[in-house]
Amino acid sequence: MRTSKLLLLAILLVLNLSVFAEHPEPEFLDVNEDMSSLTEEGRKLASTTYPKIRMTALFYAMNYTSAYTAYFQNKLIPPILSYFQATLRVKYPVTDTIKLASTYKTICGTNVPQALYTGIATDYVIIYNNYAPSPANGTASVTVASSYACKLATGTKRPIIANTKINPGVLVDAGDNALLHEKNMYLIMHELTHTLGFGKSLYRYFLDDNGVLRTGHMKNLTLDGATSLVIDVPPLTQKLRTFFGCPTLEGAYMENSGSSATAGDHFERRMFIFEAMTSGLIYEQSYSQFTLALLEGSGWYVANYSMADPYFFGQGQGCNFLKGTCGSSGFNFDEFCSGSGKGCSAHGRGGGWCQTDIRSDNCRYYAPNVNFQCESENYLTTSLARLPTAEAYGRNSGAKCFTGTLSAKSASASQTSFCFKPTCSGTGTSTVVTIQVGTTSVVCKAEGPMKVTGYYGTINCPDPLTYCSTIGAPTCPRGCMGRGNCVKGKCVCFKGYTGKDCALYV
Repeated sequence: MRTSKLLLLAILLVLNLSVFAEHPEPEFLDVNEDMSSLTEEGRKLASTTYPKIRMTALFYAMNYTSAYTAYFQNKLIPPILSYFQATLRVKYPVTDTIKLASTYKTICGTNVPQALYTGIATDYVIIYNNYAPSPANGTASVTVASSYACKLATGTKRPIIANTKINPGVLVDAGDNALLHEKNMYLIMHELTHTLGFGKSLYRYFLDDNGVLRTGHMKNLTLDGATSLVIDVPPLTQKLRTFFGCPTLEGAYMENSGSSATAGDHFERRMFIFEAMTSGLIYEQSYSQFTLALLEGSGWYVANYSMADPYFFGQGQGCNFLKGTCGSSGFNFDEFCSGSGKGCSAHGRGGGWCQTDIRSDNCRYYAPNVNFQCESENYLTTSLARLPTAEAYGRNSGAKCFTGTLSAKSASASQTSFCFKPTCSGTGTSTVVTIQVGTTSVVCKAEGPMKVTGYYGTINCPDPLTYCSTIGAPTCPRGCMGRGNCVKGKCVCFKGYTGKDCALYV
């Protein structure tokens, strides 16, 4: 138990140390952009087909070990660029090159890479380099990563040159650890999204459908006694209203706490705990439809929503879920917990302890813990599993998290989390979830506790119809990263790629 808690603490420290440095305001650079999608009156043509965004990564002064640099440049960044190039189409692409005059000596706080003097036929350039590694040891504030767009196109104000600096002491070489590699990908995707448009230094440049600077989309509203920036752009606001079941929602509430580099630059964590664009870095994040909708709302891109991760936190829970106060009368939602016990995370990929964090406004939730991730190859050696011979684990196991009081030895065991493989079958009201507990199949026809032959205690059956349409539904993570096709909820990777999301090379 002590080992598990120490590892959980380490994860929380990383969350709390996600400090993003402030940067100067972006400047403008003349580039030729294709404005043919607009008529002379500045109106969008309905029949326009936009090209996929072209993205170029430049690695400059990666002053760390050769092994780390190879991991970062060859394994981590390429699938992320593939993802965005398959996900975003650019409305006003660059028609020639992005090029800097010889008078430029620095760009984005670093020396100019030679390729920018020559000119690059691309729509967007991201320059990567690193800080001197500093470990996330909890003794001081540690910068995990720092990103900003430093050059915008003079015409459309779209970001065209950006920089990301990373801390190798926090974003470490994942090696063969697929879960850590996924976590690293989400950190870099998070940073890249900031530079594409998800940041308060860029919101004011958002365009409407006619290519004109948008107005009235940035609102300052009060939530729970604090002032919050709210971003109201189509299609984001409508998607949020539909998802949460709150037809009066004003838009996306942004983080209202933290430094000036945190507040306003992220989704409000209490509302979007598992969304990748909240402030923090935890397991089981989702790059959801809401992030894509904010980028599309910039007026610079069109998003392919089939590339979004599934997201369930708060779905259909209404306005009170968004604007109520945790612990208050009438605020009772399954997404939140009380006490400090163990349960399953909202996306069902693993277990964790009930806790709060510095951005969750005192709301407690089951925070994913690496020790209890069902996809971990080391699950049995780190989780102190109660039923080690009955549980399933590993990246290809298909195991999900379930709660209960099952025990092989005691009739009075407390609730904990388990990893078992579920199978959904049937349709409509005849839908059932079959959970494999060792050699015993448990058929769940309704929500509630169920006894399991050969064990003390019970397993908590989920509602089959809800479970099989959310957590239990087969999905293709991150749309197979643009490196494969999603066939019946499973990635079929293109030649040369492998992994459940096709992010890895064969």
